[in-house]
Amino acid sequence: AALDAYAQRRDALNHEKLTKLDPWFFEQLTVDVRAREPPCMTAEELVNMVDWKMSRGKVRPNLLNYAKAHSESTVKDATRDAIARLRSASRTEDIPKALEPVVKLKGVGPATASAVLACADDSVPFMCDDLIAVALGNLPSSVRYSESSFVELCDAARRKGRKVGLTASEVERAIFSAACLDKKPKAGAAGGAKKRKR
Repeated sequence: AALDAYAQRRDALNHEKLTKLDPWFFEQLTVDVRAREPPCMTAEELVNMVDWKMSRGKVRPNLLNYAKAHSESTVKDATRDAIARLRSASRTEDIPKALEPVVKLKGVGPATASAVLACADDSVPFMCDDLIAVALGNLPSSVRYSESSFVELCDAARRKGRKVGLTASEVERAIFSAACLDKKPKAGAAGGAKKRKR
């Protein structure tokens, strides 16, 4: 039910950038990245993806500036290598090797790198705050966005997905959808003062 209500609950947040970039990430970027041979991301896509990531969580303007500074060849090479490593990873514990090429880019940490991998494979969830809170609890910020936390997160999302018949990516979206019920709409939302239906 939470996954079915995803778009409606996301849009009820009245976050213009999220409403625009979220469908782009899940419906367009994933298709474009996977259609390339070999799969990779362009520099422009990385910038837009970082913008999308911030619309889903905390805004850190420096991250966008770092993303804009990367060249086309740097981004394509790093994301191509990361996706190739992901596809050859036989166990969840091998995922840090897939993160490596992307986290070497200035301003890119495990959470942003997780979005790159999630574009290429539905068995990898985006490392969002809501998924972290549900799957891993209230971790200290020093370890919340670490590679080891991402491995635990992948494992938890995959296990949950197997139980309920969803991919890890769908599990992440369902949890974000459920969390939307407790988020306040941005100022200016029509009917924003009213409590939304659960």
